Amino acid sequence: MSLEIGKINQLKVKRKTDISYLLQSTDGEEVFLHVNETDFKTLEPNEIVSAFLYLDFKGRLAATLKSPILQVDEKGFLVVKSVTPKLGVFLDLGISKDILLSKDDLGLDESLWPREGEKLFVTVKVKSKLVAKLIPVSEIISNHHVYDIGEEVEGIIQGISSIGYFVLTDNLDLILVKKSNTRNQYRYGEKVKVKITYQSKKGYEGSLIESKEVIRVDDSKFILDYLKKHKQMPYTSDTDSETIMEVFGLSRKAFKRALGLLYKKRLIKFIDRKTYLVSDNE
Repeated sequence: MSLEIGKINQLKVKRKTDISYLLQSTDGEEVFLHVNETDFKTLEPNEIVSAFLYLDFKGRLAATLKSPILQVDEKGFLVVKSVTPKLGVFLDLGISKDILLSKDDLGLDESLWPREGEKLFVTVKVKSKLVAKLIPVSEIISNHHVYDIGEEVEGIIQGISSIGYFVLTDNLDLILVKKSNTRNQYRYGEKVKVKITYQSKKGYEGSLIESKEVIRVDDSKFILDYLKKHKQMPYTSDTDSETIMEVFGLSRKAFKRALGLLYKKRLIKFIDRKTYLVSDNE
């Protein structure tokens, strides 16, 4: 099939009907372009047009001459147009049909979903129709802008995990905010102003506490709190750096140092490549 759904195709105008134009690919495949989707242009037979192809609400292939904000597999910010409980949020793609970002990406807690007018960093995929997929923070390559400690930076909540929040700036820089440096619950897409408090080889950390003084809790406490909740974890000093950063927001070196401290205090033990919380009666 030469027609590419979710992308701009170069197609020839074959003929005009009462309500649409019939467009044709070089392989002879055809698709209808409704007159409302011509972007106020009058087309002539044999004219070559740049048409974006998508699937309408009935799953039928359709074309538009309106330029989409993103094409399939491209990444960028899209704004929330509407919120549908138990389903997800619809994002503005720049064409007449909005695309769904499913609850599968946002989670079941609807209080954490973005609101109308807020934005998220997503990509576009083709399933039975065009859909949006939230870009995980582990797949975002930071531009490594240089910030000063104490500097305030604006961004949106792109990631939510057990350790805290990941703030994404318009420059595509990620800033980790651990839960100890927050006083409120935040939702996906919420616009925030984060104060830079710490820099490591992995990036920046910040605070969402509206205070001049920010207490940075020792890394070992985050691990201990995690174990108190889960009793055990499949993470040890041998766990790879990417996983440690994703789960705890720590470098592998800092994670190993924190584990060592907890082990010396006899608060944890290691069994079969897992870390366990030592019970009070041990």
